[in-house]
Amino acid sequence: VIDFNIQRLGLWLRYSQKSEISEAEWMALKVDAPKLAKDRFIGIKYGIDGVNAAMSIAARTADGKIFVEAIDCVPVRSGNAWMFDYFHNPNLRAVVIDGASGQKLLEKQMKEAGIHGINMPTLPKVDEVITASSMFEQGLFAGEICHAGQPSLTQSVANCEKRLIGTRGGFGYKSINDNVEVAIMESMILAHWMCKSSKAKRRKQTVSY
Repeated sequence: VIDFNIQRLGLWLRYSQKSEISEAEWMALKVDAPKLAKDRFIGIKYGIDGVNAAMSIAARTADGKIFVEAIDCVPVRSGNAWMFDYFHNPNLRAVVIDGASGQKLLEKQMKEAGIHGINMPTLPKVDEVITASSMFEQGLFAGEICHAGQPSLTQSVANCEKRLIGTRGGFGYKSINDNVEVAIMESMILAHWMCKSSKAKRRKQTVSY
């Protein structure tokens, strides 16, 4: 939906030369039709200002990278019902939810709907959010992340700067453009963290004589 709005309704992309991550750096990771593993990992971020909630998804690729994609970004006042179709995916392995404006309510709604699993949902602590941002940055510049070039995600990533978290050098991200929602990028970072932190399933080894 958000990509439709950007492409069809005149919400054209703007990128900042002051961004922590440039458009060129991000687009260098663009891939076409990657072969994905079955397991899916969802990241949800409620914006710091409490206006929007964004959802992204991540999956491992056949060549050892992590593919990320934004699903949508919806006003918080619209509720959480739009998320639940994605929660019923049989290949979903984990959901991580960050943001004080909505994470507890969504956790409650998921439990009431009977959605459960080993890591479903995870409500990350501050140090885990810091770790997620660091893992994303390292994966980005190591070329271990890939994406499909979505306009919404590209716009969010190419208009960001670091924000300090805590007192020990930890960081997250914020937007340097008031018209760009950084929660899209943050939800993607959370999905990447869940995927990267998970243990890839090993194939059963068979021995024949």
